[in-house]
Amino acid sequence: MRFLNTLRYFLLIVSLTVAFYKVSAQSIDENTYQHKMQLIDSLSIYKMSNYDTLCHVTISENFHGTVYKEAYYGWISQRTEEHILFLNINGKKSEIEKKKITEIKPLPLNQETIDSIKNGNRSDFMLGGDFALNYELVLWLYKKGKLDYSKQLLPEKPYFLADTNIRNGFGALYYDAMLSAYSYERDYPAAIVFGEHLAHSVFNGYEYQKDAIALIRQLKDNPEDFKTFRLPDSLEWITLKQKLIRKEQILYLADRLRLLNCIQPGQPAGISYDMYQYSISYKDAAKLGISYWEPNAKYGVINPLIELWRMKLSLNETELLLPYLLTDKYIPSYNYHRDFMPERNLHRLSWVVESLITAITNKHFLDRLNFDSLSPAQKEAEVDKIKKWCDDNATLSPAAITVKNLKEANNWGDFHTAMQTAIEQKNDSLLSIIVRRFNDFHGTGYEWPSVRGTMAQVMYELGNERYIAAVKKWDNDPTDKWVNLWTSMFLIKYDKNSYEQGMTELASVLKQCDGVSYYPHAMDLLLSLNDPKAFKLAEGILDKDGFQRQIYWDYYENFVRKLLWAKSEYTFKFLAAKLDAYNAVEINNSHKDDDHMFTQNDSFVEAVDQLKNEKPGYYNATTNADKLAYIQNLDKWFKIQYALFKDGKANELRLNVKPVNAPVWSIDTYRR
Repeated sequence: MRFLNTLRYFLLIVSLTVAFYKVSAQSIDENTYQHKMQLIDSLSIYKMSNYDTLCHVTISENFHGTVYKEAYYGWISQRTEEHILFLNINGKKSEIEKKKITEIKPLPLNQETIDSIKNGNRSDFMLGGDFALNYELVLWLYKKGKLDYSKQLLPEKPYFLADTNIRNGFGALYYDAMLSAYSYERDYPAAIVFGEHLAHSVFNGYEYQKDAIALIRQLKDNPEDFKTFRLPDSLEWITLKQKLIRKEQILYLADRLRLLNCIQPGQPAGISYDMYQYSISYKDAAKLGISYWEPNAKYGVINPLIELWRMKLSLNETELLLPYLLTDKYIPSYNYHRDFMPERNLHRLSWVVESLITAITNKHFLDRLNFDSLSPAQKEAEVDKIKKWCDDNATLSPAAITVKNLKEANNWGDFHTAMQTAIEQKNDSLLSIIVRRFNDFHGTGYEWPSVRGTMAQVMYELGNERYIAAVKKWDNDPTDKWVNLWTSMFLIKYDKNSYEQGMTELASVLKQCDGVSYYPHAMDLLLSLNDPKAFKLAEGILDKDGFQRQIYWDYYENFVRKLLWAKSEYTFKFLAAKLDAYNAVEINNSHKDDDHMFTQNDSFVEAVDQLKNEKPGYYNATTNADKLAYIQNLDKWFKIQYALFKDGKANELRLNVKPVNAPVWSIDTYRR
């Protein structure tokens, strides 16, 4: 629901922007127009002259009791018992379930239809993967001899009419379709069709053309992927292991790393090579209502990377993985920042192997992008260096290798990786090495949290009184708030003589916090102290704008629960006042444009709603009047239940803390 409300708001802004830029019908000279039509015709994978009736299809989606409607312009190319195969005017083909369709309306070719499309289609914006804009419709009208209508639907801004941008738009459209067929559907023949189209000379210069061509070769060479060449389930693997010696087990798993099918769970987001794996595709799992990010007894299979990690490979055994660094194969996994942006990041087998070697050795031997650009001979030379390192350190224990990496690391990436491993190993040398190397790494200034702040956090979490003197020396840089945060907390926790100093500094750091950066790290410490000043400082998180915006997120909601559990009157009054403020005028002003729009005030309602219901019922209110009635009843309930809780009586407040991690704020598509 939160995502849908955010999306609806975004679409509203875009539609307003489109309306602002809309001008009169496109005026274009005939030679240019004919050239654009020929270019679009050569770029399109579809024979638009074969399509007949233009339709307006409306579908209805039910999400947690709220009905949403979406409408599309395009052509029906095929009908089955359960679906229609639909090509929209932006060139995207999809299956639409018939049960979701509320109307299919054939459209006449007249000015009213053209005006309707112009007003309803986001033509000058690459939104929702509409990379080819409405060029398929423009081409179809041209093929039908409706040149005036065709010209009207061309974009006004010259930027979008440039040949290279038209090419790139179609390229992005078909490359996305190719990757979807490869990764989401495991449909190699369909992926090959899109790839071979992208291989045509008309796409020369498109940034992912070479990747598409390379992927075609791989798919044609491996037609048995996910069929006879597949990943076993856990029981099959247990049986198979008994028949294989250890080296054979390693090679069996390494060979199947190229089947890692990792699906991005949202946007912006990313993928991880340790994701659950399945015997069926993401598309088939979705049809069955199966989450691709949760274990499944029926369709789950092993993840070969996880199995290799569990084997605790020695450095000599790690050398068996090195040849896989030299392969040019891809895996059926890709990520992107947003689907309406053209960047697509198709992952390579060598990246998977590099990540596994890094996990085993605690060293980053390769920069993936630089390594990808090397010649075969140069790659072999880099791999030989890894082999030599493995040979030189083969006699060391895992703990000794970690200590060596901590002492010798020349960059923060290697040190941080070794530091995480040392924490897992409970390595006694870690804290003393952090003290010695604290000033060796300064980062770029863009890290969040900072490099030295991360080291100070480890000291806070694992240190003790023996390190007081060292920590006091760190706290001399007023520009690094992360160091200030963790050192002040360390002194509060471990040095009674520095308690007041630490509290003063922590208060100063939190004063500059928006409620979602430094504050969450300090909450548990502040609530654990038997100090009214510390408790008041913890309550201050409620006054922060950032925290208020995210208060209904599970992670931040937990702090509300903790404060209420500690019988924070300030927290109770804060929330009660937010609910009290609602009246007919307030809610109508908040929702005057859209009954389903999620507002800042609604976030407070949901925060209280979660104290009552596991699944908030506020979303089921379909009108503003229903919303107001729900809030008023929730307000009464909250006041009664808190009074019971405060008096030590049985109550209905749900104050259990949810087991959730902090949200990841800065995720983007990148290659290491």
